[in-house]
Amino acid sequence: MVIEIIQREIPLRGIGYILLRDCPEERLGEALGKGMEKLKKAGARQVWAASLPEGEPLHPGPVGVWQLTHVYDLLRMEKPLAEPVKAEGGLTIRPVKKAADEKLYLELMNRACGGVPGLRLLGPGDLRVQNHRCAMAWRGEEPIGGCDLDLSERVPELTALAIVPEERRQGLGRALLRSALASLNKAPACALTLPSTAEGALALLQAEGFAQTGVVSSWFEVV
Repeated sequence: MVIEIIQREIPLRGIGYILLRDCPEERLGEALGKGMEKLKKAGARQVWAASLPEGEPLHPGPVGVWQLTHVYDLLRMEKPLAEPVKAEGGLTIRPVKKAADEKLYLELMNRACGGVPGLRLLGPGDLRVQNHRCAMAWRGEEPIGGCDLDLSERVPELTALAIVPEERRQGLGRALLRSALASLNKAPACALTLPSTAEGALALLQAEGFAQTGVVSSWFEVV
């Protein structure tokens, strides 16, 4: 049994996470108790938990002394790139390289993602991961969002894509998505994971040819 305690979002969102691996059903209550104790001491106002691999026995309802309520599913999606995607105009996509750009990128992305349960917030370490390509989207001289591509595998993964809330519903998310896909050259496909709570993003992705290929994990609030 492995218990992973994730505290990175406690300062920004007040949420701590418990990720259980290979935890037998009879020890679920014990494992959740250990995670709750650590996260509450760290200042978490809410605690969410999931178990891996897929099929492990977390479920809504009572687990020992704890009550679990389903929050979201983390979905895996993929789009074949047999035909090249054409980038749309209206946005300028610039790599995030300078320290000043890094700070602005993180502020924009976290502001864009902060209101959606399950969308992971970013920290400085996310800008220095090998084989990742971070870029910021500009409309004229105004920064409005950004994206991040993980190029370490044969099928690249879109690990982040967001438009700030006040600039949505203008087709800018679609333009940014198409620009990101157009940059992948000869990749056979593009994959991503997204919480089921991101309804607007899911609708856009499906309209642009992404299809769900599986459920990575299911997350529950623990009280």
